[in-house]
Parts: sequence; C-alpha cells; structure tokens
Amino acid sequence: MSRDNQLQRQAAYYVTRLFSGELTADEEREIQNWRKESASHEREFNAMLTIWQRSETVYRSVNRASIVKRAFALAASIVLTSITVYLLVNALPAFLPASQNVQPDQLVKNERHNEVIMRQPFRSSIGEIRKIELPDGSTVTLNTNSDIFVTLTNKKRLVKLRRGEVFFNIQKEQSRPFIIDTGEQKVTVLGTRFTVRKNAAEDAVKVSVIEGVVEFETLQADSKHQTQLLTSGDIATYQNQTKKISLTRLSTRSLQPGWIQGVLRFDNAPLSEVISELNRYRSKQIKMSFAQQGQFRISGVFRLSDDDSVLNAITATLPIEVHKTEHAIELSKK
Repeated sequence: MSRDNQLQRQAAYYVTRLFSGELTADEEREIQNWRKESASHEREFNAMLTIWQRSETVYRSVNRASIVKRAFALAASIVLTSITVYLLVNALPAFLPASQNVQPDQLVKNERHNEVIMRQPFRSSIGEIRKIELPDGSTVTLNTNSDIFVTLTNKKRLVKLRRGEVFFNIQKEQSRPFIIDTGEQKVTVLGTRFTVRKNAAEDAVKVSVIEGVVEFETLQADSKHQTQLLTSGDIATYQNQTKKISLTRLSTRSLQPGWIQGVLRFDNAPLSEVISELNRYRSKQIKMSFAQQGQFRISGVFRLSDDDSVLNAITATLPIEVHKTEHAIELSKK
C-alpha cells in the first residue's frame, strides 16, 4: 500500500467524520493537528473536501440528511480503497433511489405542513450585547446594533441576518441544518460555533469558524456562484466590490469573540481600525481630524463598559489629544 493511498484514505475518513454530525471536540482537534503535520496532509484533505463539495452541489435537490447518512455509510468502503473516493461524484446517483427525488409540488406541500415553532425578530441597540436561547437548544448572541429574524419549524431552522454581527452556538441536528441567510450569501451548518458579520461600512460579509464545519455559499445564479467549506480556524470574507470569497486561517483562540465577554482586543492594529470598531458601540462617535492615521497603532484589551479606557490608552501612548464636544469626540495631533 503506497503512502499516497494511505493519505487519501485518511483524508477521506476525516472528511466523512466532519459531515457525520457526530464529530467530537477531540476528533476535531485530531483532524486539525493531522492537517498541520505536512503540506501533503493539507493537500489531500482539501482534495477530499472538494469532492464532497462537488457532490453536494450536484445533488442539492436530495434531502441533505440522507446524503450525510449515505456518505458516512460509504466511509468504510472509502477507507478500503481510495478509488471509491474519486468515483464518489459519479457513483453517488446509483445509491440514491428515484423515490428520493424531490418534486416542486412536494416541496410546496411539505412547506404547508411545517409546524411553526418560532417566528420572531431580535435586535440589539448600539452598545448592547444580547444573548438569545432558541427552543432547539442553540444560542445566538447579537453584537452591537444587530438585527435578525428567526424562523424555526419542525422541518427547518433559519436566521435572516439583516445587519450586524452574531455569534452562533448551534445544536447538532442532522435532519434540520441551521441556515443563516444574509441576503446575498447563505451559511449552512449541522452544529458548530461561529460568527457571521454583515457590516455595511465594510461592504462585506465575514464568517469565522471556531468549531465544526460551515458551508459558505453565495446566492448568485450565474457563473459567479461560489461555495466554500470552512473548518475550525477558517475565516471567509465576501467583498461586495470584488464579488469573491477570500479565505484566511487563524488559531481558534484568536477567533474567540471578545465582545461576548464585553471586551475588545487589538494587537498592533491601526488607529483608524480601532476607532472604526469602537464607533460600532457608541452613539457619540470618535472622529480623527488628521491625515496619516496609519502610522499610529494600538495594542491592548479594553472593556466596552469603560468608555474612557481606550481614549486614555491613546493619549498615554500616542502624540494625540482628545477634545470632547456635545455630539462627538475629536482626536487631533499634539
């Protein structure tokens, strides 16, 4: 048995575990450590993710839970021979009975028989952090000035994110994937912890995965349609200007949202970025009346409840003065 075949089988097994809906925290750490061991591990893992992604794209009309169960049932044969993995995209239809094809009239009928568990909007005001517990055991935490609409039925779990930033801690349910709709993008999960940020000022949507697997999908019907599978440590950003998804990786510790604990963390961040982030939590905005703002940088952890802590740090470490007026706080060079 060649080393390449061993890597392919291991990567295939890990991918099926990711989508099984039964992944434990220890297994997730094992997968991430395996990916980091070598470039070949990461390459094979991404190849298997691509195969899964393509099979999902082709067969989206089939019930997702059925796909997950069948894919996991195939894991044993994938481990036995790597050829099975490469045949997965073409061979999968043979495993799907024609009776599982969902017809449009069936979708309408099923939708009419949905039992509504919750249909409710939730909002947070400027500076407010609001945690909401859902009937399925999931929790959503709204950051400052955020707006969502939650729909839970016996067949679906859906959150429409109208604006702001939300931390999701989703309970696993294979039969009801949890979907976040931002208008032009869709995020689909079985169970995981992640944040979604939709900020008009940044003209972007950002998804940061702390734990689990997330599918980030654009909703364009043309050739620009994109889908990106994300795992722990992945950050996907969709820029409205470029119409593209960009992907970066950080440690999951770096992705833990400090605002949930009422703090903001900055690590050598440009002053302009710091002020922009602070202003999301303030009705009285901070303004800078000087150019070359990028030359000034800030590091530290600041409590959101202490309005003056950042301003004190800025004046203590930078050649900047603070002038408070009735409607704003102005920063200027000394």
